[in-house]
Amino acid sequence: MSDYVPFAEPTLDEAEVEAVTRVLRSGWVSTGAEADSFEQEFAAYVGTRHAVALNSCTAALHLALLALGVGPGDEVIVPTITFTATAAAVVHTGATPVLADVEPTHLTLDPARVAELIGERTKAVVPVHFSGRMAAPGPLRELCDRHGLALLEDAAHTLPASSGPYRAGQVGDVSAFSFFATKPITTAEGGMLCTDDSRIAEEARVWSLHGLSRGAVNRYRPGARAAYDVDRPGFKYNMSDVQAAMGRVQLAKADRLHAARTAIAGTYLRELGDLPNLELPAADTADDLSSWYLFPVRLRLEEMRADRDAFRDELHRLGVGTSVHFIPLHHFSWYAKHAVRDGQKFPVADAAADRLLSLPIFPGMDDGAVERVVAAVRAAHEDTRS
Repeated sequence: MSDYVPFAEPTLDEAEVEAVTRVLRSGWVSTGAEADSFEQEFAAYVGTRHAVALNSCTAALHLALLALGVGPGDEVIVPTITFTATAAAVVHTGATPVLADVEPTHLTLDPARVAELIGERTKAVVPVHFSGRMAAPGPLRELCDRHGLALLEDAAHTLPASSGPYRAGQVGDVSAFSFFATKPITTAEGGMLCTDDSRIAEEARVWSLHGLSRGAVNRYRPGARAAYDVDRPGFKYNMSDVQAAMGRVQLAKADRLHAARTAIAGTYLRELGDLPNLELPAADTADDLSSWYLFPVRLRLEEMRADRDAFRDELHRLGVGTSVHFIPLHHFSWYAKHAVRDGQKFPVADAAADRLLSLPIFPGMDDGAVERVVAAVRAAHEDTRS
């Protein structure tokens, strides 16, 4: 690595190059046998009966909601601390996202706030496993069961993670994973829908490819019938075999990649834990394990003579990239107008919003890179103390 430590970088080697090259030379690069194998292997890893490979986690969220019957007139509860895709997927079904505040420890969806928002139009709840930490799986599952609501896990950050007896992807009626370039495993762009429900999986498959009853691989092979039906105006959400080949290699490394992230998080927790103006994320416990997709810290700005952006600028000057996860959705004009109820407040999210900063944490960081981040954070902290 160079002296500059980027915020994130995919961890790839010759195995991914060889897998992609093999598919490119095969003569079949779109959705086919490679995507099918990736689905089977991913379902086995997560522990669900079905997995559907798609071109993004956003697509997985959208199709999951459609398969759950969410549509115009319905409401879906989502946390305000998340990326816009979580709520945008609700909007694309014709339903209305309802924003909820988060709990203060992990900044994940607060079941108590969800309970306050459930009404006659509520159809589903979408917890986001923020930064790689699962969002109250037991209480949210019980709450949804009690009210007859669907539970859709936004597990974009969470491969793998667990909380008590629950593993990410196994709690909801359906779950959505991301394979974006910075995620725990990557296909450059891509996502996966996971479920134990055969109907949901089949609905997602049909929706994902224009509503066709039979995909190209089943129409173009020798002797196959050309005829097919279209029973809905579907989407173009399928994953190519090129992406799936990369994904299969990454999945085989998933535990090793996770171990590397966990080790980096451990170093940060140990080496930065004494800084008084820095609030670190909670450490793993025996029954609560993060994927450590992100390492979000919270600055105690009231004790500093700099704001979050000035602290970021200083880290950049010292050779460390950072990011912000996330600007709460109710701070954006569209969601403030369309997804916030009259008089609704978000005290936890608002208290965290201007203090959040994510440090680099990716498996390709060597010990020197981790040490440079630690040194830069300590230096910036000292320079910005009151």
